[in-house]
This record gives sequence, C-alpha cells and structure tokens, in this order.
Amino acid sequence: MCRMVGFCFEANQEINGFFEHLQHMAQTGKNAPHNHGWGIYALFDDAVIYYRSARPVYEEELVPLKAKVGILHARKASEHLPVSFIQLHPFIDNHGKAFCHNGTIYDIPFVSIESDTFSYFMKIKDFSSHDELAERIRKVAESYRHTGMNFLMINEDELIVYCGYSQNEDYYTLWYSDEAGFVVASEPMNDNFKPMENRTMFVVRNGRVGKVLKV
Repeated sequence: MCRMVGFCFEANQEINGFFEHLQHMAQTGKNAPHNHGWGIYALFDDAVIYYRSARPVYEEELVPLKAKVGILHARKASEHLPVSFIQLHPFIDNHGKAFCHNGTIYDIPFVSIESDTFSYFMKIKDFSSHDELAERIRKVAESYRHTGMNFLMINEDELIVYCGYSQNEDYYTLWYSDEAGFVVASEPMNDNFKPMENRTMFVVRNGRVGKVLKV
C-alpha cells in the first residue's frame, strides 16, 4: 500500500508542490503513515533525476526542482514483504522505463527480489503497443489475487497511468487534473481533481491525455 504522484507537462515546471503533497499523504493521508521509504524519477530536458531513500518522505527536504515528466512514490510495505532499500520504487529498466505501484499482488512469482511490484513490472514492461500493454495488465489481473494494481509508468517521454483495484475503492481510486498539464495522485490535491474509473489506463504526452483504454 503506497501513495503516488505523477505529472506531465509541455515544458519543465516547478514540482516542489507535488513533493509536498506526497509528504502530506504519507504522513497524514489515508492509511498513514507510509513511512517505508520513497523515490522519484523525473525528466529534465535531456537529463534524468532519479533518487530513492529508505527514510520516510516527510523527513526529507527537496531543493527547488523543475521537470517535465515524473513520478514520485512513498512506500508502505505489504505485511508479507520485507522493508529495505531493495524494494523501493520507482523501479527502472535500461530502455527508458520507470515504474511505481500501489497495491498488493498475491502469489505472483518473485523475479530476482522479494517484490510483487518488481515482478509486476517485469511481466508488463516489454510491450510494442498500448493495446498490448493493456492485455498484459489484464493477464496479470486474471492470474493473481490482488488488492490494487495501480501504477505510474514513464515510457521514454510519456506518462502511462493505470487505475485498477478489486477492493477498497476509497483508498485505491486515483485522482487527476488535466486543466494545466496533467497531474495524478493517490489523493486529490484540490477540488479540480477528478476520479479515474476502475480498470482504466491513460497515456499522457506533452501534458495531454492522448489515449484512454479500458482494461
């Protein structure tokens, strides 16, 4: 169980407000505390900002930072999984993908490390189209018991958002705003945020939702 924030804009923007919202959710939000570490992956021009820490995110300070696309994650470990820096999100591959997840997927075979999230990422990350990605998500959902399969994924310069859960709608629903660029979070930042429908995937580029798929 975790808290997440994702964003996508046409150009670099100040993102400290998203970091502060993650801190708030982790410390005082739903099912708080989410105190088992945190991480960020963000694109700034041609550079990548990537950092993970085992400290609670609300004990950290972020220097002023701008980025165009990014994901932030605060972890609350599932009861049967270890708490260490190895399990911290976002996970990355060597092809421009980064991934974080909220929920628990039971009985999914571990790949390399004790992490249902990492195994989930390994099962879905190698797709040639968004339709194929949706099919890979559907296959995982049908194969393994789960509470939530929500994820934020950066695929090169696009943000992919999936909201999918089998219980606890109040906790697992993702909220988004597309009024000035695109922002998504585990809990709304203000009254402009709208809930995503269950089993729905957004593909976002340059701050705009370009594709919506039902999974």
